[in-house]
Amino acid sequence: MNKLLQFFLAVLSSCIISSSVDAFCPQNNNALATRTTRPSSVLLMSSSSDSSSFERTIAIPPSNSGFLAEMKLKPILDGPSEIVEVRYAIPLGLDVAPKDGLAVCNKDGAGGEKVGDILRFTSQWTMGLPRGDGILSTAASFSGGIGWQCSLFDVAKATSWESVVEALTSNTPQRTDEVVLLFERTLSE
Repeated sequence: MNKLLQFFLAVLSSCIISSSVDAFCPQNNNALATRTTRPSSVLLMSSSSDSSSFERTIAIPPSNSGFLAEMKLKPILDGPSEIVEVRYAIPLGLDVAPKDGLAVCNKDGAGGEKVGDILRFTSQWTMGLPRGDGILSTAASFSGGIGWQCSLFDVAKATSWESVVEALTSNTPQRTDEVVLLFERTLSE
């Protein structure tokens, strides 16, 4: 038997025997445990003229993953603005186009995006090592186990429009049940 597999089985056995199954479970998070549905559009936070950044926790797709992203982002629009989180089931309909180096919404959408909103982040799927701090993810990392991983793609820092399209289209039904989009919107004064 492969030595790496023997090591993995030995470590797994010792964890089960010592009843340290906490490493395999998400940390206690009552917000995740009680959440049953998510709205398709949620206002995250408004900035005022003296605010320098938005802060928010975003649930990473798929909807049952349990992964959260702590985000802090600086506004890119002049004047007061807000961040709007939009979630769509796959496949999604989205009308954004490049304008002055930004991805600008051209049509109001059912999820809550509006004409003129700037697409700041989108969920994206890439190949990567398993996440987590448990023994299974550690063993899988040592064995070279890779798979599809979801992250948030910073659209404002994209080097090409093709990379934005690639990030958006990486959200397929084989990988996820939803796509997350973060828009920045100017607040009317």
